[in-house]
Amino acid sequence: CYHCKLNMKEGDPAVYAERAGYDKLWHPGCFVCCTCGELLVDMIYFWKNGNLYCGRHYCDSERPRCAGCDELIFSNEYTLAEGQNWHLKHFCCFDCDCVLAGTTYLTVNDKPVCKSCYVKNHAVV
Repeated sequence: CYHCKLNMKEGDPAVYAERAGYDKLWHPGCFVCCTCGELLVDMIYFWKNGNLYCGRHYCDSERPRCAGCDELIFSNEYTLAEGQNWHLKHFCCFDCDCVLAGTTYLTVNDKPVCKSCYVKNHAVV
């Protein structure tokens, strides 16, 4: 088995993945996503750099995912803020929803806030 490295026994069911080549085989329970461990026997699978992936984790290896909407970011323009990737329109002030990409902002309780909302709602008077 390509995953667990145990020998396959004669008569045991085996999974062959055409994209991986017919020199590799897996026990049905070992045919899983290398990232999340999801069973892929009856699912669409992806093969990349010697690893099996479910659809979600294969796409995550190809494109960044927006922290605001959890969708893949296909645009070449996006922002990296607070250690995460965001569509430009989804990195917004937590109080007023104005777009913060490319502007100065502050964080309140780990939430991004624009300067005017910070002064209005959070600054000490």
